[in-house]
Amino acid sequence: MYQGKVVFNIKEADNIYLLGIEAPKKILKSFKPGQFLKIKIDKRFDPLIPRPFSIHAIDENILYILYQVVGKGTKALSEIKKGEIIEFLGPLGKPFPKIKNYIICAGGIGIAGFGFLLQKSVNKKDFYPPEKIFYGAKTKNELVRLPFLKKFGIPIKLSTDDGSKGYKGLITDMVEKELKKNPQIILACGPQPMLKKIAELGEKYKVKTYLVMETFLACGIGFCMGCVIPSKKGNYLHLCIDGPTFLAEEIDLGFLS
Repeated sequence: MYQGKVVFNIKEADNIYLLGIEAPKKILKSFKPGQFLKIKIDKRFDPLIPRPFSIHAIDENILYILYQVVGKGTKALSEIKKGEIIEFLGPLGKPFPKIKNYIICAGGIGIAGFGFLLQKSVNKKDFYPPEKIFYGAKTKNELVRLPFLKKFGIPIKLSTDDGSKGYKGLITDMVEKELKKNPQIILACGPQPMLKKIAELGEKYKVKTYLVMETFLACGIGFCMGCVIPSKKGNYLHLCIDGPTFLAEEIDLGFLS
C-alpha cells in the first residue's frame, strides 16, 4: 500500500465526485491507461475491503479518480476531506490494448478510465487516440468532465435518456449508426446492459470489440480468485490479472444482465 494526501474531493454532479490524491511521481509513472487501483477508505473496519477505481487522469504528482456514490464504500470516500491521508494499492490489472482506428463508447461513470487514455495518446507513441467518443448518461447533469475531454480535440457524441443534452436515447443507438457507415474497433465501458448490446453490435458488424468489465474484487492481485469472468471456453478469467479489459469474443456474455 502507498500513501497519498487528498488535495481535493469535488462534487461534479449529484452523486459523482472527482478526487485528487497527491503521491510521489515515481509511483504514478508506473500507471498506464486501463489499469486501476484499490483505495482503502480509512482505518475503520467498515468498509473492510479496499475499493477498486479506474485512473481518470494523472498530472505531475496528482492522481485523479472520478467516481460515483453507489454504496457504503463510495459514500465514505465522498466524505473524505482535503488534507486527509489515504492508502492505495496499484497499479493493478492490464493496460488498455494498443489499438488504432477505434471508437470509445462510455456509459455513465464508464467515462472515468478514458481520460488517462486521452492524456497518454496525445503523442501517439504509447497509445493511439480514438476516432470518436460516444458518451451517454441518464441526464445532462451526469455528463461530467466535458471541458477536460473536449480539450483533446476528439469528436464527442453525446446522448441522454431524457433528451436533456445531445441525442435522446441510448448511446448504443448512436454507435450502431456509426458502425453502419464506418465499421471500427470498439472500446467500451459502462453498465452491463450497455456492454452486452455493444458486444452484440460488434458481432453484427464484424468488428473487434473490447469490453472493460467490473465484478466483485477483493485482493486485486490474483490470490483470492474472487473476481471471475466466465469465458466461452468453459473456464474463468480473472479481472484483476487477466483484465479488466477483455475481448468480447473471449467471454461468456450470458452473465451480463
